[in-house]
Amino acid sequence: MKVEVHVFFPFREEIGGGPVLLDLPPGTDVAGAVEALAQRYPQLRERLLDSGGRIRRHVSALVNGTAVQFKDGFATPLRDGDRLTLLPPVGGG
Repeated sequence: MKVEVHVFFPFREEIGGGPVLLDLPPGTDVAGAVEALAQRYPQLRERLLDSGGRIRRHVSALVNGTAVQFKDGFATPLRDGDRLTLLPPVGGG
């Protein structure tokens, strides 16, 4: 299945600035897509995953515009044609 990934981090230019098309096995969840992205772009691994391979707490994700926290978190399954958006930490006061 193909999933379009949009990355909005300060290092977005390191991956060419545009969306990335990942070809993933059926049934892959958001965590699996993040891991696949980190494998394809090793320079992202440290910013996306901790030393145990878990997605860092500050990483937010949307699937087709809906935050994964309102679905099954990073275990949210992806389907062919989905759009996965990874967002940087947001601060404010």
